Formats: sequence, structure tokens, C-alpha cells
Amino acid sequence: MKKICTQPGPRSCSAVGCSASFDITQDDLQFYDDISPVFGATKCAIPPPTLCPACRFQRRLMFRNDRHLYHRKSSLSGKQIISIYAPEHTFPVYDQDEWWGDQWDAKAFGREMDFSRPFYEQLQELRLTVPRVSLFTTGAENSYYTNHTLFLKNCYLIFGGGNAEDCMFGNYISFSKDTLDGLCLYSCERCYEGISSQRCYDCVNFMNCRDCTSCLMIEDCESCTNCIGCFGLHRKEYCVFNEEVGEEAYKKLRAELGTLTHATMDALKIRFEDLKRGLPHRAAHTYASENCTGDAIYNSKNCHNCFDITNCEDCDNVAFTPKGIRSKDCTFTSPEGVDHNYFAGSTVGSPRSAFTFLTWYGSDVYCSLECHHCRDCFGCTGMRNARHCILNKQYTADEYNALVPKIIDHMRATSEWGQYFPLAMCPYGYNETNSVDYFPLTKEQAKAQGFAWRDESDQKETYLGPPPEVPGDITQIGDDICDKILVCEVTGKLFKIIPQELAFYRSMGLPLPKRCFEQRHKDRIAKRNPRKLWRRTCSKCSKEIETTYSSDQPEIVYCESCYQTAVY
Repeated sequence: MKKICTQPGPRSCSAVGCSASFDITQDDLQFYDDISPVFGATKCAIPPPTLCPACRFQRRLMFRNDRHLYHRKSSLSGKQIISIYAPEHTFPVYDQDEWWGDQWDAKAFGREMDFSRPFYEQLQELRLTVPRVSLFTTGAENSYYTNHTLFLKNCYLIFGGGNAEDCMFGNYISFSKDTLDGLCLYSCERCYEGISSQRCYDCVNFMNCRDCTSCLMIEDCESCTNCIGCFGLHRKEYCVFNEEVGEEAYKKLRAELGTLTHATMDALKIRFEDLKRGLPHRAAHTYASENCTGDAIYNSKNCHNCFDITNCEDCDNVAFTPKGIRSKDCTFTSPEGVDHNYFAGSTVGSPRSAFTFLTWYGSDVYCSLECHHCRDCFGCTGMRNARHCILNKQYTADEYNALVPKIIDHMRATSEWGQYFPLAMCPYGYNETNSVDYFPLTKEQAKAQGFAWRDESDQKETYLGPPPEVPGDITQIGDDICDKILVCEVTGKLFKIIPQELAFYRSMGLPLPKRCFEQRHKDRIAKRNPRKLWRRTCSKCSKEIETTYSSDQPEIVYCESCYQTAVY
């Protein structure tokens, strides 16, 4: 079945919107039938989606804010807290300990269904009254300025991931230590500016690498040691720009480089990018997997259009997910994954659920947000340990099973059933959400499409005094740099160097950053290919492949078998 995406276009013109063509397969139809909920003897069929996979991905990302933190007061105690919700929001926000405590009950906000009005409109009215938790962290030891994390110690500005220690400025950092400025790193230690890599040690500026040690500016390398400016190497040592030079020559060159400066790094990058242009790139970073399409896929089977997944099976359109089983259109499901879920964002361990956001460890939950350890709930928000609730109101099992099918029939009539939450329910500006990473828009573009935008204060106008001179050599920088305010060379935003950060740069022989944290994050995102697939042919055997390299990109792209032959 062919469908056309119905994502609306800009409000200011007559554009038809996305209008992308996408397929609904027989397997898709079977999946929607399998996960359609049953209430008593009534099965409520979930219809096929009306948005294309990319627009569905964008919609889920718009409900998640990883990195934008604000000072505000707890609506319960009045104490000063850090929150993902800007202070101008009037809905109640509680500190984490308060939200998870026993001082309030989400059922006290429950209300009856009004069949004369759209259901999501009523859910939004309820949501504006129910308290929200300020941050999403568990086991944070000296790691207050983090979000969507588990079991961190001495971490700062880490967003997503867990089981990390002494890490700063990164997204999706897991089981790592002494690592700064990373994106999608697993089990890395003493590393800087790493992207989508595993089990690396003492590496700087690396991407798509595994099991590498003491390397500088490498990409697509595996089990390499003491390499500089290398691409696509396997089990190599003492290589410089892909040439084996031997231990003595390597150590001499590394000594000549000395303490790294921005000028040194820029010169290396020019040579490195020139080297990459003439070498084959793998179509997809897929490891120990079978019948999968996408990128950054590990130990998975029968997964399509998936990105950054591990140990998944029979999934489509899933991203940032471990242990996903027979699920579609799910994003950010660490650490336990999802089983038979559909259209879920940041949902964990809640089988047979659909149209959810931040629903943890429950089952049979539908059209609900921030509900934890709940079962058989429909259209609820902020609930814990609840069952048979609708709009936060308690019902008996028989009442619940009789009422929900009537609500779903009403939602069909209002064209709501089968849809994710409407944009009016998103509490963030587009530029605050994770969508801006993978679907970048300007303020004008976002507002033209009906998306909210949060304007930030112009720090350049409030900054007093000239910016300090910062030497390019870390050995020439004193401790007093931590008392000074630096200005991002790209955005003009102000930022500071903290003592732990300075100590790391000194130990690694690295220059201080010239860009603020948010800009550095954008730079890392830009280095990765889009989370999107194109059809093109292998540059060697002409076999048709699906890859994150578009057909108009100049890179030499090999299918997996040709790449394995060329590199291994």
C-alpha cells in the first residue's frame, strides 16, 4: 500500500507540506493488527500511520529536551531547582525527590471524558494541571547538571546514557570514564571528541571506531594503536595517514607535534579530509547483524530504517534503542528497550503499548505521558503504580473496558486515533528539542510550520569588557582562566572553563575549546551522516545499497562485502 505523508506545510503559504510517498507493507498491517488493544471482548484496530517515517521520527523528537536546563523554583516547596522546563511555564514542576515522593497524588487531578470535545484537547488541559518532574536522572552522584541519565558519578552536562564517571559535555555516554565532548560513546576512557565509537582508550577526535588505543584523528578504524590521521584501518599500529611508519618514526613525529594546538589540529584535519576522499567508505556501520538497514546497528536482526540500536529484532523506524523486540516508531528506550510498542518516545519496558512518551515499566498503556509502573491506562499523565485509569480518573476493570472503546470510537470521529500527540501538547520551543539536531530549522522555518520557538537573551549585548586572550598552548594557561568568561567564536554565547575540565585538557595536552558546549554538540552532530537512508549503487560492484550517503555525495561508498574485501 502506497501512502502520502500528510504532515502540514508552512502556514504562510499554500504548500502541501511533506507529501513524501511511503509504503505500508503486509508485515506493517499485521503488526498494527497484532498490537491493536483489546478491552474486554472489543478489539480496537490501530490504523496505518498518516505521516511518513521521517515525520514520525521528527514528531517524537519534538517531545524530548535533553540539553536545555533552566533555573526555576519548585512549585511544591519553592526551593531553587534545575529543570528542563523554562521558568515562564505556568504548569507545576516539582523537584525530583518531591515528584517521586508521597506528598501528592496524580489521581486527585482526574476528570471525566467529555464526548463533545476532542480527546487530546482534554488530555492537554489535564496535563497543564498535573505536576511534572524537573529532571530525569537516577543514581546521580555529584552529577546534578545532567538529564535522561542513570548512575552517573562526577559528571557534568551529560545528556542520555549511564554508568559513567568523570565525564563532561556529551550525549549518550555509557559505561565510560574521564571522557569529554562525546556523542554516542560506549565503554570509552580518557577520550576527547569521540563519536559513535566503542571501547576506545586515550583517543582524540575519532569517529566510528572500535577497540582503538592512543590514536589521534581517526575514523572507521578497528583495533588500532598509536595512529594519526588514519581512515578505515584494521588491526594496525604506528600508522600516519594510513602509512605504516614504524615505532621509532611514529614517536618522533608525535614528539614533534608536542602539545596540541588549534593550528596543529586544523593542519592535520586538512590532510585527513584529503586522504578520506580517495578511500572507500562503508555503506553502513552494521556489526554482527542480519538483514538490517540503517546505521550504527549492533547485534540485531530483521531491523529496517533503524539507527543507533543494539540487540534488537524485528523492528522498523527505531532509534537510540537497546533490546527492541517487534516494535515500530520508537525512540530513546534505554536501558530495557521495548517489546511490541508503537509510536513511543522515551518509553522503557512497557509491552503492548502505543502513543506514549516517558512511560516506564508498565504494560497496555495508550495515549499517555510520564506514567510509570502503570497497567491498563488510557490518556493519563504523571501517574505512578496505577491501573484502569482514564484521564487520571480511577475506574473498575469492567468500567474501563467498556469506556475505552467508546473513547476510541470518538477519537476516530475526530481523526485522533492512530496519531501521536498534537503539537499543542509539546512544552518546548522547537530549538529546545532533540528534533533540531536531526531536522534543523531556522526560527522562521519552524514558526512557518506551526512549531513553537523559544527566544534566548542576547548575551553579546550584556557582556561587559573585552574577551580574554586565550593562548593556543595549554601549557601557557594558568588556573585563573576558570575565573574568566569566554565568548564562543561562532554564536557569541558566553561560557566558562571549570577546574575539572582544565585538568583534563592539561592531562591530554589539548587546547581550550573556542566554542561553547552547544556549538560543539552541533559540530559533532554535523559530522555524522543524517539519520536517513538513500538508495545508490556500490562504487565497486554496482550492487544497489541503502546508505546514509545520498547519491549526490562524492564519497566512494562500498557495499559491506566489497568493503570487507578491501579493508580486511
